[in-house]
Amino acid sequence: MAQVTPLDGVAVITLDGHCGSGKSTLAKQLAVKLDWSYIDSGAWYRALTWAVLQAEAAVDDSSQVLRVLSEIKLTSASDGVVSVNHQPLRNQLRTPLIDKHVSAIADHFDVRDALNEGMRFLLSVDDVNGLVADGRDAGTIIFADAPLKVFVEVPVELRAQRRFEQQRQTNPDVTLSQVQDALSRRDKHDAQRGNAAPHPTDESFILDNSNQTVEQAVGRLLTWHKQIFAAG
Repeated sequence: MAQVTPLDGVAVITLDGHCGSGKSTLAKQLAVKLDWSYIDSGAWYRALTWAVLQAEAAVDDSSQVLRVLSEIKLTSASDGVVSVNHQPLRNQLRTPLIDKHVSAIADHFDVRDALNEGMRFLLSVDDVNGLVADGRDAGTIIFADAPLKVFVEVPVELRAQRRFEQQRQTNPDVTLSQVQDALSRRDKHDAQRGNAAPHPTDESFILDNSNQTVEQAVGRLLTWHKQIFAAG
């Protein structure tokens, strides 16, 4: 994969945070407001997980995962939809099976390096004027030179309540305690990834997304965008 200079002249904003913090919703809305491209870094891991399972390779074997990655074309559209071999993947990435195995894929540091390079490559695409990226390490690792880094904070109890409201629409038997336990386990697992664990940098703006509407939160992000990029 071609090497590119960090940022490569493209304006980048990153939104990091724990699972269920609402960072993806905010990043999508911000990208629309700015008419920039959007990257959902988590969708890249989910798409690779889907491809590995399709190939019947072992998710816990990094060499097999890297082999699958080398044999597919993994791309992302400006709206964040990820494709494998030109097949857009949407609902296929939000299944219990993908949920079960995606952490194993993300635990391989050599796989993370390869995917990160793939996401950085999008900065060299001619029609990308700006990029909003969300994830757990978008600002700390993937786009570490981004001029504007935001860390989205929400207590685990509130994240669980929001996720519970979403999940019970398709799974009426799910309980709030199950959802909160799952998020807590995910947080502990993510914390073991060193610098790739979700955390703010010294330069990060902290967005408390506990009680704001999407419109209010995006408004704050637009204010920070104007502050940082107008100053630049």
